[in-house]
Amino acid sequence: MAGSDFQSFIDEVVMRNDIVDIISEYTTLKRTGNNMMGLCPLHNDRKSPSLSVSPDKQMFHCFGCGAGGNVIHFIQAAMNLDFMDALKYLADRVHMEMPDNRTGRDKQKQLAISKKREKIYEINAQAARYFFECLASPAGEPGLTYLKNRMISNSTIKRFGLGYAPEGWSNLINFLKKKGYNENDMLDAGLVKKRDNGTFYDAFYDGRVIFPIIDVRGNVIAFGGRVVKDGTDAPKYWNTPETLVFKKKDNLFGLNIAKNAKADRLLLMEGYMDVVSLHQNGFNNAVASLGTAFTPEQAKLVKRYAPRAVLCYDNDEAGKKATIRAGDILFDADVKVRVLTVTDGKDPDEFIKMKGPDMFSVLIEKARPLIEYKVAEAELKYNLDDLDDKVDFLNEVSVILSRVKNQAQREIYISKIAEELSISPESISAGISGIENKEKAILRRREENKQRRERDIMTGGVSASHRDRELFNAERLLLCLMTDKRVIGLVKESGIVPDDFIRSELHKRLASLLFELYESGEGTEGNDILNRCSPENVGEISNILISDKNIKDKYEASKKPLEIIALSKEERIKEKAISSGDEEELKRLFELKRKKKE
Repeated sequence: MAGSDFQSFIDEVVMRNDIVDIISEYTTLKRTGNNMMGLCPLHNDRKSPSLSVSPDKQMFHCFGCGAGGNVIHFIQAAMNLDFMDALKYLADRVHMEMPDNRTGRDKQKQLAISKKREKIYEINAQAARYFFECLASPAGEPGLTYLKNRMISNSTIKRFGLGYAPEGWSNLINFLKKKGYNENDMLDAGLVKKRDNGTFYDAFYDGRVIFPIIDVRGNVIAFGGRVVKDGTDAPKYWNTPETLVFKKKDNLFGLNIAKNAKADRLLLMEGYMDVVSLHQNGFNNAVASLGTAFTPEQAKLVKRYAPRAVLCYDNDEAGKKATIRAGDILFDADVKVRVLTVTDGKDPDEFIKMKGPDMFSVLIEKARPLIEYKVAEAELKYNLDDLDDKVDFLNEVSVILSRVKNQAQREIYISKIAEELSISPESISAGISGIENKEKAILRRREENKQRRERDIMTGGVSASHRDRELFNAERLLLCLMTDKRVIGLVKESGIVPDDFIRSELHKRLASLLFELYESGEGTEGNDILNRCSPENVGEISNILISDKNIKDKYEASKKPLEIIALSKEERIKEKAISSGDEEELKRLFELKRKKKE
């Protein structure tokens, strides 16, 4: 497909995916003038709305984290996708088929990556089929025995595509070779390992139950394996390594099924077997991280599919620490978090086997808010009859409660703790205020540093005078208004060129792009501009392009900033003429000024 045709395809995808609809899936937007504002889902924005969305321009900008752009850029950031994957996601959403846009060297490179990705998907699908069939064969008896001992039914095995990798160094290699794949293809998929002598062997060579890891689009992206033989030194669980299609931090086991439950909460488990067992017992909203610490990217995934989460980790010390770590990450992502404590049995799977799914439902309903859980866990560490321990406990509680921004909720916790410890609520509040004041001081210093950097950008490193600020703001406003071609025409008639945008190198580059688009007869709207911008500049350029607020007549509004820029240009020429002793230039400027007054 020709470049212009592909650009038309991009434009249509953007047009058919309304940015307000897309962003509203992640946060609540409220109209403010011509734009809409909301808490930014791309960073920890929990106090005042910093995300501005322009329905007219189909663009967004966050004044907090600096992210910005069109609907494709938002999906890139929200879902951690590259441009092409974000484009495909949005195209699929509106039932548009992706064209082939590659040319020359880029085409060869992109084609190679695309082919490798597709081949990994194919190999993984074949491997999943092999493992599944092995489980049902005589060679799979150890794996099937393990699953039956764990009371996993045939229907659950089929639902999750569970399988078995028999002991042996080349079982899967031989199977995949017959399907036309070579060892390097298998290595790309993470299914084999390479010895120092250059030969290959199966990654799952020691007899493991296999759990296919499937993304929300239904692709098999990786595998987890659980060893079934007792007394081995091998790790109990092992995942295939990260590949072109698999990043642990961006996926959750079981989400491909749980997303269809459309529940108001997700149950977050520690392991594969917990998820499989819960689904079998009717809890179709259970998911698990992939053998790694819970990540902010996984928290975004949770928030995308449910506003609440219940942490159902093991009740041992490691599980408790993991609960608090994951809980804090979810809390920062603005997910309402509760913690389920398993009272009998080490993990949820064991509890359900002992007590049944109805009793587990009771535990879910009794799950405590994260803050309450953290306070209770902190209390266990201290002897509250000891004065020093009581002070240390209060200090830790103050840190915990400082994260609670809801005043009513905070006061309830304060009153409860004060009553238990026979101390005044004011002393706890004072401790929280001290922590908050420290945090505010840190944030204030960060903001001051940010403003200082902005002034440096604006003035080249010196303190900004009123004239500097006026010129900087005039350039930004004029650039925003130049999305109207009539304004670009007026700017050209006034003799202003890109080099006259002197307060920022970015201003100069944007002006140059606008002139180029105008002279070539191309569009000068927001998406026309963003499509030609380098990724690192998209956020700041989006900020410029949506800053016209409620201006109705761009042409008239452009005259004042244009006058300021023209005056700045005139003064620079005058200074240069004086310093060089160019009397003719000075006379020309004087005559020009006299005619303007007439």
